Amino acid sequence: MTRPLQWIGLLATAIIAILLAVNILREPARQQEALEAYQAAAFANGSELYAMHCTHCHGAAGEGLGVYRALNQPFITSKDPHELQTIVQYGRYATEMAAFGVEEGGPLTPVQIYDLVTMLQTGAWDLVQTRVEAMGMTPTEADILAAEAAAQTVNIARQTVDSTALAWTLPVFVEHCSECHGDEGQGTADAPQLNNAYVRSMSSTQLAEIVGLGVRNTKMEGFSGRLSDAAIADLLALLQYWDQVDGQASAPLATEADIAAVNETGQQLFETWCAVCHGTQGEGGAIAPSLNDIPQLPVDFLVSRIRSGHNAMPPFAEANLSNGQLAVVIDYARTNIIGAALPLPSEAELAQGQTLYTQHCAECHGAMGKGVPDVGPRLVTLPPMRAVEIINFARVGSAQTPAIPSSTVSDADLRLIVAYLHSLSN
Repeated sequence: MTRPLQWIGLLATAIIAILLAVNILREPARQQEALEAYQAAAFANGSELYAMHCTHCHGAAGEGLGVYRALNQPFITSKDPHELQTIVQYGRYATEMAAFGVEEGGPLTPVQIYDLVTMLQTGAWDLVQTRVEAMGMTPTEADILAAEAAAQTVNIARQTVDSTALAWTLPVFVEHCSECHGDEGQGTADAPQLNNAYVRSMSSTQLAEIVGLGVRNTKMEGFSGRLSDAAIADLLALLQYWDQVDGQASAPLATEADIAAVNETGQQLFETWCAVCHGTQGEGGAIAPSLNDIPQLPVDFLVSRIRSGHNAMPPFAEANLSNGQLAVVIDYARTNIIGAALPLPSEAELAQGQTLYTQHCAECHGAMGKGVPDVGPRLVTLPPMRAVEIINFARVGSAQTPAIPSSTVSDADLRLIVAYLHSLSN
């Protein structure tokens, strides 16, 4: 090789080395630019999705309407994005927050949910509002009035009732609700059972949202403006105290003859119909929650949940699972699955758990775990909160409730509090 060619080679190598070094030095900035461009696109897409699916409940700027939660809060920006994605995908139990994931029957793909959560966590609500207004999706006066009416309905819900007054409300229910829910709230193919422990456990706020505003993407229309406040309050009282109406005791799920005609064991039925999602021991999985870390569930709640379905859980009609089979599998689940992983605390341990709860939790969540309005949410629910949910809630906290570190309440003491809360759920 001649000397000129050697110099050319050396020069080319030097240029390549310099360019490589420049690109290496610039790589972090390039990656940051790419990330910012990706997030900008996600924000734009998320803003449009918010305008189409969220404004009628949460407002054009995330301010919240009526009983619906405000999203323009600092805790949203700091929340684990995976937790927010889960809420959007699966909805929130016992609230009007529906499941938006396409696999749950909703309209949003995983990518769209990611874009929506990215938008929520930027906190740039002025830009979101501008986009909502440009798309013509600003909540109307009717939307705002409906949300306010639902909030007002909560305030007129009765606190105490008597069985005679409840009986007077039955004709109102029959006239307006029985076509879908049955004359005695037993449920039909069109709508779920209402005369059960699950509905009775719901708060006045939750029921008022449903009765006042209806449920989107279902046949359930809102009654705010169609019925008087007094009539809606009567209906709420009936739903919460139906078991106190004279002559309204629930009929047995199945007769002895129905149960005797079942050829399968409870274990066989559970493994056939339930274990694919909940696990053979009720340990749960990616699709369905665990059953072995919650205390016992009432039979009528289980019947309603199985017959009506919930989120990813499909409804199981009598044509597929007879009443006799349902009675057998429920008896097996209540005996062998539900609560099987929970320790059995002694009376002394429950008393200690109550003392710890009173010291650290009652101020925000109420003496009996039923929540304090605008301070702390309800902790005694149906189905009961899973042990891991209560523990995570305590350690992480929320927008309204500060986290409780282990230096304040040890892990052992926290488990006693969980046991006490579960005892209140029974």
